[in-house]
Amino acid sequence: MALLLVMIEDTATLMMNEFFDYEGDCYALSRSRMETGETAIDLQDFYEGTARSQSISGVPVIFLCSGQEEKDPLICGWYPNAVVFAKVKRPSVFLEGNILGRAAEAVLVPENERQPLGGVSLNGRLYEVVEEDDARYGQIMVRIRDYRGKNAMIRAASVHSTLPREAARDYETCIGRCEYLARSLMDDSCRDITEICALYAAASRAVVLNSKDADGYYYLAMACHQLGRVREGMKAVNKALAIESEAADLSAMKANLLVSMGHASEAASYYHEAWLADGDEDYLIMEGRAYMLAGRMDQAIICLQQVEDKESLTRAGIHLDEMEKRWPMVGVRGFPFGKLFGHKNR
Repeated sequence: MALLLVMIEDTATLMMNEFFDYEGDCYALSRSRMETGETAIDLQDFYEGTARSQSISGVPVIFLCSGQEEKDPLICGWYPNAVVFAKVKRPSVFLEGNILGRAAEAVLVPENERQPLGGVSLNGRLYEVVEEDDARYGQIMVRIRDYRGKNAMIRAASVHSTLPREAARDYETCIGRCEYLARSLMDDSCRDITEICALYAAASRAVVLNSKDADGYYYLAMACHQLGRVREGMKAVNKALAIESEAADLSAMKANLLVSMGHASEAASYYHEAWLADGDEDYLIMEGRAYMLAGRMDQAIICLQQVEDKESLTRAGIHLDEMEKRWPMVGVRGFPFGKLFGHKNR
């Protein structure tokens, strides 16, 4: 079985993308996050790959990054046993990847322990396939197997968030902590999964302290959406909507969760409700995104043509004159539409 080398464009994404524990899985890309195509790798680059191959299993994937002083790229982590898909998977509106690894097996090398790997020839791409008959294969696999350094990968199950005493007793203080943690997430300034787990803990306590206010359920749904706990998140957002049925951000949050459940067409209707309630065209753009994900391109074009701020479409990477090209959901957390993650203080 061949191994796959993948160059990371921005190491700032490691903890929140390639090595983010999304309900036990990790997702990575073998193409640039700036590209918009559905195909991320040519599986015929593998000896066992064919023109009809959809995926290849059991592939060791080694991630590389540029070193400031090293000529050769550094090994920054790996999935020892991954599934590599030809096309991009999108489990959430903020996460995408065509490489699927298990979070329990993923190894993220701390920055100060990363060592250079020579002999890499990407030829203008972000990946290289190294077959077993390549002399480099054995050398790389030995380095991976013999690694005895620390693993900076953080599993969600290993995070134990403790609320400050006052937040654990007082609802307003608890909600204030939720707002603070949610702001970090919306501003794309989260360091790692620990802050999202802290949001989950605070929101879980908030709904216990006050089950009649929608805010706690809203923040709980937000945390669940980020962590991949989709069913729990859906229960939370439905309770919030039962309290505030016409809140735009709640409708959008339900749409986010529906996307994660694979119900893109239904998600589009909730984004539309959010737009009607609030008038913010960000919701309208997300409605168009959802239709595209559902394969309803004609409906997506009709929807996106209603957006008056054409610059917002350009910023989102949408070009109506090129709609025949499949345009993906956002692949990094630095998403410009903050309201979809509740940027308003509720």
